[in-house]
Amino acid sequence: MNILGIHIGHNASAFLLQDGAVIAGLSQEKCDDIKNSADFPADAIRAILNQAQLSTDGIDHVAIAGNQILPRRSYDYLFQNKPTDGHTRSGAVGLALKLEAIMPTALASIIFGPLRAHRHKQRLTQGRKELSQNLSDLGLGQTPCTYVDHHICHARAAYCSLGGTKPALIFTADGSGDGISATVIKVDDQGHWTRLGETPEHASIGGIYSATTRFLGMRPLEHEYKVMGLAPYAKSYADDIYERAFAKTIQVSPNNPYCFESTVDSRKFYDHLAKTAVGERFDNIAAAAQRLIEEQTVQWVERSVAESGVHHAYFGGGLFMNVKLNKRIQELDCLNSAHFMPSCGDESNALGAAYDVALEMGPVQPLKNLYVGLSYSPEEIEGHLKEYGLNYTRPDNLNETIADLLADGQVVARFADGNEWGARSLGNRAILAHPGRMESFFTVNDQIKCRDFWMPFAPSVLDTAADKYLENWTMERTPAPFMITAFQSTELGRKELTAALHRGDGTLRPQVLTPEANADYYDLIQRFEAKTGIGAVLNTSLNRHGKPLAATPVQALDTLVNSGLRHLAIGPFLVSKD
Repeated sequence: MNILGIHIGHNASAFLLQDGAVIAGLSQEKCDDIKNSADFPADAIRAILNQAQLSTDGIDHVAIAGNQILPRRSYDYLFQNKPTDGHTRSGAVGLALKLEAIMPTALASIIFGPLRAHRHKQRLTQGRKELSQNLSDLGLGQTPCTYVDHHICHARAAYCSLGGTKPALIFTADGSGDGISATVIKVDDQGHWTRLGETPEHASIGGIYSATTRFLGMRPLEHEYKVMGLAPYAKSYADDIYERAFAKTIQVSPNNPYCFESTVDSRKFYDHLAKTAVGERFDNIAAAAQRLIEEQTVQWVERSVAESGVHHAYFGGGLFMNVKLNKRIQELDCLNSAHFMPSCGDESNALGAAYDVALEMGPVQPLKNLYVGLSYSPEEIEGHLKEYGLNYTRPDNLNETIADLLADGQVVARFADGNEWGARSLGNRAILAHPGRMESFFTVNDQIKCRDFWMPFAPSVLDTAADKYLENWTMERTPAPFMITAFQSTELGRKELTAALHRGDGTLRPQVLTPEANADYYDLIQRFEAKTGIGAVLNTSLNRHGKPLAATPVQALDTLVNSGLRHLAIGPFLVSKD
């Protein structure tokens, strides 16, 4: 049984399941080279079907993530040349928004509430029509199709892909989806699911963080990681802006531990900040937002665990892309285990939808690893190298050659096997460097990535060395294979991984690597360890700033040609620029 899961919208994606097992997964951004692309993932679907040697005729069922499907134009604001506060509109819509802003809340609700509801209904109708046409264009117009609730998709993706245990709690939280911003689901001893609570979108803790991102002049649904990275640099008087603008805006409901409630509509939180936070330092605002989501989410988890008596938890949804929040959660005494869905934004919902449909037909299998994307033969790669006119060699032992370069302080990109799914580089589409030399940080940051100075890089760490560098790490409780959580660095970690830690707070966001997950990459780091004594490398994504993580040889070669990157190991070949 072949099931195709599709997420439509921001970071549109597709996953293919065959008899309950993941065969391939890809986001549209990897095909059209537009970061977080919201175009219908037709290219991604064709690519993964080609990878699986299937045609659309071989798809038995299509699973659509979400019940509320919006038209493509609804996401245009995310791809403008500069961030917007969401109120920059022209014509009748712009006038209506301005009138609503100056009216008393109750009156505005009476006048504009029905109009907004009618407009939303029209958009949903148009979205379904667009989807129907896109599926028909692919040859899937007559294939059985099921729509799966947005937060059920998040929950299925987290629980099923990570091999969920019983009993367990599943927490989902994001900006919103199908009118909901957070849920708590209990999985009992028999595997039955019960939704214990849900939070409406007007009390969205994730929405508050995205609104803060927009208020700071950054792109919502993309630059939240920059806010998180900036927060540790705040001054002590960040407490002032926290108390004034954030502290009393949202909390766990005193009557229901599984839900949030808010005093400020999170959909209008930008306006709230415009009244309370203008003129404040950026780092202080970032720290206040980070403090809010950490304190309230931790309380949500603690109270839910106490109320349910369940001590194993799974987490999905865009809020849990925040690795500092995840660090707080995994350290909670009330939890025996905490499992975070890798790349748990809406891109994971294509997988969750496919799992949901597959479960109706039989058992499903967890993800073995995230290397489920596109792979290329040496002949295909060599053809691209010749097209670019690049000089290249084919070393007898490529890993040994790369390890020599890294030990010498050189920066080397690695393009190998299938690309990793999601937002994190896990070694197959990576830029690697010596983690113990700060010049590595500056070379990668200034000459290749061109990122904000406060943003840290991350290490890939051998499982045999993880406890030397990461405080409170154990394989049993916190295996950390996906760069989706953080740890405080040990004294040795601060020394040997100095270029791959956060300079503000000394934390590390590791990929703890096992030989089962990626044997070839593991061998490379072992060779580097033999030369330097360091069981880790600095690892950041193979791309330029503003571009998605590379998936194709063309994207990798464009990064090489158009940046200060000097060395690219691509397939069995090594390209080195003068």
